[in-house]
Amino acid sequence: MLKIKVPASSANLGPGFDVLALSFKLYNEFIFEDCDEIIIESPYEEFSNENNLVYKVFNQILTENNKIIKGIKISTGGDIPLSRGLGSSATCILAGVIAANHYLGDIMTEEEIYRKAVELEGHCDNITSQYFGGLTMSLVEDDNIFYKKFAMPKGIKCTALIPDYTLETRRARAVLPKKILLEDATYNLSHALLMIKSLEDGDFTNLKYFLKDKLHQNYRAPLVNNFHDIINKAYELGAYGSFLSGAGPTIMVFRDENDDKFNKKLVSYLNTLKDNWTILDLEIDNNGTIISQE
Repeated sequence: MLKIKVPASSANLGPGFDVLALSFKLYNEFIFEDCDEIIIESPYEEFSNENNLVYKVFNQILTENNKIIKGIKISTGGDIPLSRGLGSSATCILAGVIAANHYLGDIMTEEEIYRKAVELEGHCDNITSQYFGGLTMSLVEDDNIFYKKFAMPKGIKCTALIPDYTLETRRARAVLPKKILLEDATYNLSHALLMIKSLEDGDFTNLKYFLKDKLHQNYRAPLVNNFHDIINKAYELGAYGSFLSGAGPTIMVFRDENDDKFNKKLVSYLNTLKDNWTILDLEIDNNGTIISQE
């Protein structure tokens, strides 16, 4: 039996589009067992079959390596909500690659597993943070992947605002422009650098300004009901920063970890809106993906 535990992640962090991501102690778990037939178990009926992303990735890599497995039992589950901007799809891709490598006799190195997962995901932000843990920045250059990982400062609490509706990544990416203005690129570069330096220094004074973005959030905002109103309310209540988590619709808040009244006040506001929102305080996961065998 092979068990793979992958943490949730929040990508982009405002101006760090497709570069930055942060992983949390909220997990999906995948169990692979030898079996005489193909059995896929999922909490979601529509994915309890061979259309399951984990199985599709797993089977694709086996096929690429001329390996045929007549039977496998894959059980998927966990606490990461689907299509909410918390990296649920990336967890499936990582698990599929890791499991395929196991059944191929561990032919891939850790670096090759990472590269393959990034290749299948199409960008490296979520995969990097989920695989290695913590706050990461990453890029692809000349077929090489480079990343850096660093710790979040003390004193900051991450709070996820999760609505009761989904938003598929493909839809959120479809609204983005094909070309951007040079001034917008410069805007995001300057903001991302200052935001990272502020986190590194534990200086939250101007974080709300540095978390602003011109590459994706404004284009995606119409897909998230009351997006700007919620962001503004979070700041009104004293948040250090607030931004769209990944492609959305979850909104992430950076706030004072000692402010015990923040969530209660924000819930009171969210209850006046038409959608149902769940507020979830999240701890940083610095360990990344955990693999075990029984």
